[in-house]
Amino acid sequence: MSFPHARRLSDAPLTAESLGVPDERTRYILRKQIIHKKLNTTLLPAMRAHGIDMWIILSREFHPDPFLPDIGGGWPGVRNAYIFFDNGGDTPEKIFIGSHEQREDIFQVYDQLTYYGYNQEGLAPHLRDAVHQRNPKRIGVNMSKTLPMADGLSAVLKEYLEDAIGVEYAQRLTTAELVARDFRATRIAEEESLYRRVCEWTVAWEEEAFGPRVVTPGITTADDIHWWMRAKARALGMDVEFLPGTRIIREGKPLPVNSSAHPILPGDVIFTDAGLAFDLLRTDYKRTAYVLRPGESAPPASLQRAFRDALRVRDELTARMLPGKIAHVVWDETMEWVKAQGYQVTYPAAGGRREAITVPQVGIYCHSIGNATHGIGARVAVDWPMAYGDRVRYPLRANEWYSIELGVNIPIPEWDGRAVSLNLEENAKLTERGIEYLTRTQTEFLLIPS
Repeated sequence: MSFPHARRLSDAPLTAESLGVPDERTRYILRKQIIHKKLNTTLLPAMRAHGIDMWIILSREFHPDPFLPDIGGGWPGVRNAYIFFDNGGDTPEKIFIGSHEQREDIFQVYDQLTYYGYNQEGLAPHLRDAVHQRNPKRIGVNMSKTLPMADGLSAVLKEYLEDAIGVEYAQRLTTAELVARDFRATRIAEEESLYRRVCEWTVAWEEEAFGPRVVTPGITTADDIHWWMRAKARALGMDVEFLPGTRIIREGKPLPVNSSAHPILPGDVIFTDAGLAFDLLRTDYKRTAYVLRPGESAPPASLQRAFRDALRVRDELTARMLPGKIAHVVWDETMEWVKAQGYQVTYPAAGGRREAITVPQVGIYCHSIGNATHGIGARVAVDWPMAYGDRVRYPLRANEWYSIELGVNIPIPEWDGRAVSLNLEENAKLTERGIEYLTRTQTEFLLIPS
């Protein structure tokens, strides 16, 4: 399927039609193609790589497992089971057992469909038969200390599963977290083609939010931009992946995020952090703009130098991101270079009101991306198990997608030494040669006329 190129700020206002956002039926066809192909091509290698010959996902109404969208899960029912078994063939055997007939033909990919209705025995006997007939050696289930998206099995459903399959098979249960990781993070061509489009749409959306059709200096607030972005995402046939956060930096003084009390003024630096949700896919981007003062055609030279310095930090980071490198080692190595350049290292902190900064600083917070803002793969960040579990200890892998996210604070002489905060974030693919951005990157300030 082909899509038109993303529109630029100078073009007409963005619409779903101008961006080529697929309609409901087309996006369903795209989703079905991706799910069917991934189940038949990437799941079995992931199961074999981690020695799991059966993966069971259980779900129920009002408490769906986070992985249901990846496997075409549909409505989770009274209790539904999705079973994948390695029977020695080229594709996994796929079994669905549910309370209700599903209403989408996405389930055509399953080899066996059983609907048990509302009878008193429920799911348990069907689940027991499916396991006993196949006699798996290691049964993966969605339990994980590190990956919340692979931790969907509740305590009650685990007890239900153990009772249904019996003590012998219950002893064979183990975490399927790495199967889930590899299955989701291994990308196929159809998935990447669509994701590149969603990245383009996101950049166009964020850049239009800083354009003259949205921002009128002296009147528009960060809160106005926030609500415009939310409404625009819906108008484009998508949704926000997380609430847009727009902040004004006024001569080095950070104002409250999404403030409704501070109109944007000439000389302000403003940035937004947001992403779009389109079907199974999620993006995460930042864009930064400068509001021109009367008579200016470009930002002051000090701000332009600061932006170039921030890009240099980004390039040093991405040069170290290579397949096989342990994620936190990339962070460690980059931060050693950062300190040698005279920057302080900053660490993740709870969100809230920011204060003015007067020393050069760098913070790096890269993470995998694609099906969630903070994805299931490796995370290039400080090795803090409390926050990131084992994700910072995963190796980077070719063909996975990563958010290249960092913040660089650089003092500006005209601001009495208070720093401009330059927050960079782009989505990228890791290749055997290194980082390849999925759409055009920001290399200079966006300009907002007064």
